[in-house]
Amino acid sequence: MPLNQNVKGRINAFFSLKNFTDVITALPKPQTPMTDLLFPQGVRKLKTSPYIAVQDIENETGAVPVVIRGSKSYSVDGGVKSANLIEVQPLSMNRVISGAELNTLIAMGDVDGISEKLTETVENLRDRTAVSTELLVCQSLSGKIAYPAAVEGGALDTYEVELGTVKSLSPSTLTNASSVSDLLAALEAQFFAQQQTGASSDVRLLTGTDVYSVILEIITKTKNVPVQYTDYGLVLFGKYKLMPVTGSYKLPGKSAATEVVDSKSIQSIDLANTGKLFYAALDELDAKLQPLPFFASYEELRDPSGVKVMSSSKPLPAFAVKKSTIKKYVA
Repeated sequence: MPLNQNVKGRINAFFSLKNFTDVITALPKPQTPMTDLLFPQGVRKLKTSPYIAVQDIENETGAVPVVIRGSKSYSVDGGVKSANLIEVQPLSMNRVISGAELNTLIAMGDVDGISEKLTETVENLRDRTAVSTELLVCQSLSGKIAYPAAVEGGALDTYEVELGTVKSLSPSTLTNASSVSDLLAALEAQFFAQQQTGASSDVRLLTGTDVYSVILEIITKTKNVPVQYTDYGLVLFGKYKLMPVTGSYKLPGKSAATEVVDSKSIQSIDLANTGKLFYAALDELDAKLQPLPFFASYEELRDPSGVKVMSSSKPLPAFAVKKSTIKKYVA
């Protein structure tokens, strides 16, 4: 059964750019802790092109990015000295709503139910996109991002970009038997190394779970250790801001999970110098080719009748790899 004309009218009105923007703005914000930590709103950059200049990324990361698979780098004018551009591949998702379901809402007189169904569908796609972006942000801490993307001919490939290499420091060996002095010396060595990167306005120590457990054991067995517990973790000696980081992710096509921060290590960052989260312009006429963090459109299906709601986003987290260090603390 084809879509009722009233249904079509409601869908067209829903996906008008202004209404769609209002709908997205009214939705509850998804939980994206690492994205919010590393790339708050002030460092999210919307680009008016589907390409991002290599120089723009290098300015943030301190290293020249390299596209490994899934896309090409483009030269502005074909010359050797011209700026190279990276084509950002989209995060594309879709969900189908059956025509029967939509027509039934009209038949029951539940016109508002169509907008509610579309809002529910869009929220699902928005949340899945936010989760995927969060994964890319977590990956960017390692200096490499990878995700499935459609390439020429419509095939799926893994889009991989090397952002650079985080400075690896000489390891320390802390155990539950280590002293507070041992802990202080190990933390100070990494704090100093972070200062040497030129980024030390607000140093945060992203702490692997095993390291955090050992540190808690050391400070709890020792009297009068200056420690302040905070909403993100703890501050030791009024200087070292430790934030335990749990969680893992899987690279596309891989079965093994990768920890966001190695459980035996600490990665230092400067919250005032984390880089930028770029959003490239979308290949969506309905979105007026704008660089929106998230957009959805639809197409009518004929057999079977229904509506396919399709979303798109083009994020590229350019984490400042050269303004970060990583150090192993536990054997």
